[in-house]
Amino acid sequence: MTRPTQMKVALALGGMLLFGAGIRTDRNELRWAGLACVAVAWVLRFRKPPDAPR
Repeated sequence: MTRPTQMKVALALGGMLLFGAGIRTDRNELRWAGLACVAVAWVLRFRKPPDAPR
């Protein structure tokens, strides 16, 4: 698994954990932070990979 893929998976999982913790503790800050992490992971999905070094 490449490094960018690892980052995307970590962001998505971390965001889901934050969102779940926000629901469980009824804290909007955690929910929004979780949504932001998942959104960043989703946007990174469409990022074009950099050119290979020469």
